Amino acid sequence: FHEKEGAIQSGIRVGKLIDVAYGSDEYFKLKILNTVLGGYFGSRLMSNIREDKGYTYGIGSNVSFMKNACAFSIATEVGADVTTKTLEEIYKELNRLSVELIPVEELEVVKNYLLGSILKSSDGAFSLAQQFKGVNFLGEDLTFFQKYINVIGTVTPEQLQETSRKYLSEGSLLETVAGKM
Repeated sequence: FHEKEGAIQSGIRVGKLIDVAYGSDEYFKLKILNTVLGGYFGSRLMSNIREDKGYTYGIGSNVSFMKNACAFSIATEVGADVTTKTLEEIYKELNRLSVELIPVEELEVVKNYLLGSILKSSDGAFSLAQQFKGVNFLGEDLTFFQKYINVIGTVTPEQLQETSRKYLSEGSLLETVAGKM
């Protein structure tokens, strides 16, 4: 926690490094789980913390893969008066993923969103070249996308619950806040 005297907002970051192989089924499940949590506008974090509570204009989570590391992160800026409440809601949503199965209807929306995103990012020669460059840099070829599509099509709520329990337990996450509590 880094207190900023007189701050009217707080920047919140929650995350961790995750030991998962790029292009593995575990990696793809983590990306799908991340989308449910905070990876698109209809995500749980956006619905709860922005839409229901009005604590922030935007909140999201991300899975980033670099050459030798995978990082999971949640990021938002909120009014200083709701910093603690926002952190409570973040952990509430993370906990829900580990104790409740994602409803099939919600998972279908996320699967359709992800498949549409893959299609959109592959529109045209330059987009395809950019996609290949990204996966090639990390040692994969274009079969990476077929593997991802296969996992999207076959992943179950039970598998995602297990992924949540394995990688996103509250005690394993680092938290930083700059502003006021």
